[in-house]
Amino acid sequence: MRIDLHTAQGGRSHRPTDPPADRPADQALCVDLSVHEMFTAHALATPDRTALTSDGTHLSYGRLNAGADRLAARLRTAGVHRGSPVGVFLERSADFVTALIAVLKAGGCYVPLDPEYPPARLHTMVETAGIHTLVTRTALTGRLPDDGTTRIRIDEPPDPEHGTAPPAADAATHPDDLAYIMFTSGSTGTPKGVAVRHCGIVRLVDNPGYVNLDSTQVLSHLSSPSFDAATFEIWGALANGARLVIGPPGPLSVGDTAALLRREEVTVSWLTAGLFNVMVDEHLDDLTGIRQLLSGGDTMSPTQARRFLEAAPGSRLVNGYGPTEATTFTACHTVTLEDTRHTRIPVGRPVPGTWVEILDDDLRPVPHDTPGHLYAGGLGLARGYLGDSALTAERFVPDPWARGGRLYATGDLALRRPDGTIDFLGRADGQLKKRGYRIDPAEIEETLRRDPHVRDAAVTLDGKRSDTAQLVAHIVPETATAPGAATGYAGFLAALRARTREQLPAHLVPDRFAALDALPLTANGKLDRAALTATDGRPGQNTQAAVFEDGTEAALAEIWREVLDRDDLTRAADFFDLGGQSLQAARIATRIRDHLGIEVPLATIFDHPTIAELAQAITADSTAPGH
Repeated sequence: MRIDLHTAQGGRSHRPTDPPADRPADQALCVDLSVHEMFTAHALATPDRTALTSDGTHLSYGRLNAGADRLAARLRTAGVHRGSPVGVFLERSADFVTALIAVLKAGGCYVPLDPEYPPARLHTMVETAGIHTLVTRTALTGRLPDDGTTRIRIDEPPDPEHGTAPPAADAATHPDDLAYIMFTSGSTGTPKGVAVRHCGIVRLVDNPGYVNLDSTQVLSHLSSPSFDAATFEIWGALANGARLVIGPPGPLSVGDTAALLRREEVTVSWLTAGLFNVMVDEHLDDLTGIRQLLSGGDTMSPTQARRFLEAAPGSRLVNGYGPTEATTFTACHTVTLEDTRHTRIPVGRPVPGTWVEILDDDLRPVPHDTPGHLYAGGLGLARGYLGDSALTAERFVPDPWARGGRLYATGDLALRRPDGTIDFLGRADGQLKKRGYRIDPAEIEETLRRDPHVRDAAVTLDGKRSDTAQLVAHIVPETATAPGAATGYAGFLAALRARTREQLPAHLVPDRFAALDALPLTANGKLDRAALTATDGRPGQNTQAAVFEDGTEAALAEIWREVLDRDDLTRAADFFDLGGQSLQAARIATRIRDHLGIEVPLATIFDHPTIAELAQAITADSTAPGH
């Protein structure tokens, strides 16, 4: 019987008799503590040790624990109990970390709600998770949709009418209880809520083997609150008595990130593959003090890995792999200089409490050095997708070698080398990878199709490098309502981009939009994504050289050509319309500094997105008094 990766469910008529040779002998791995209990133990044992550093302010384990206890008491008074989902609508901050601890102490599970997300997205997340109680602060309440939730403002004292409940002991929590619900891109047009258990986090940060985590370490927290890398950052520090350095709210520039890592003497940091590449290229000296640097979310570049290892021979570089459904990391590999001499750096071996199988379509192990479908099992597996039993059954399939066990079908292709290390080979389905995010194009396409001026849409990824890859939206306008050639499609596409930003978080908004008369189809009548990828939504290349007014404009044009890989530049070329994003802006700022001797903040590039405007801003700044 043939079992397809995307339809395998329970009730199979056969069970393989021989377990994979690489399956751990002890599959009965367990954990005794919940992750917040690990934090509390450190807070009670060493209350004066610094737990958090945020915006120059230090907070001890004792004070952090006391603040979390007080907030946990307020949550219990509001009705939070074991298993209650609690929304945390806070930016990256000490308050955000306090809220996570408090929710778990009250027995609930936290649901990170990024204030940068559009209201429509937030409303869907609150509704899907069944959130009735939400932690936020006063300044953010105006961004929340009116959803009827009970809102606890962390910066305000409790309501005197309800009294002040005294802090109590941590609520009893089982390692199999939910710790958090995190939303990822969904193929049905709505985000998927991944329900993650305490045991998944504990196996991630408790003597994990792939990295040394103890009270002497200083970890950075740079990820978005709604990105699962934050799980490693926050609990990797607080569950081990280490210090957590929290980056300021909102998007961080590469320069600000480098300065923070250097100033706070961070010893352990996680960076997306794209950010790692840019940091190595632009701020290598600021990385050399990091003793353990982890990177993931996309394919690691051997070139940048080699440059880092040569510049920091005493540091450990770890290539990490893992989907949200398997709690951040599934496999990790300590990179060597020998690894960087090959075209592909392995993702290594499973982390403790985890096993990986590489199987064929019949769920049978493939030989070494043979590509197959990658499945993950063990303590890190999520409980499933919230409110979607069909999708849960499709992706969390029965484990052929453990009665009652499950394996998660990652949708990735991989092979196992003869020495047991694993190579990641890419996706087997239609998901895309960009800047560490797994993106299901169907969600973006469905959002675009709901626009009254769009008849059809398809999304592709242009570029293979994680720091420059761009999402391209190919649009078929409704001719009856959309502007035609007479009024120009540029304005229509700009307006569509703005409407899309109101529906999707920034990492799902296409970088480029292109209008087509029709989407290309294969001979079988299916969407021909290969034909779309060949066009990439790029306008035709200019055959005549653009004319720039002065040397600054010409120098900027040369920088843009290099960074954006575009030749079709004019004075009015728009950085965002050309698919520019924050990592490219950081590269542009560095090259302006190197070639023109001028420091240009990222905000200046964003606020003056054309070559002409940016040149004028640079000229005005250089001639201002004091320069």
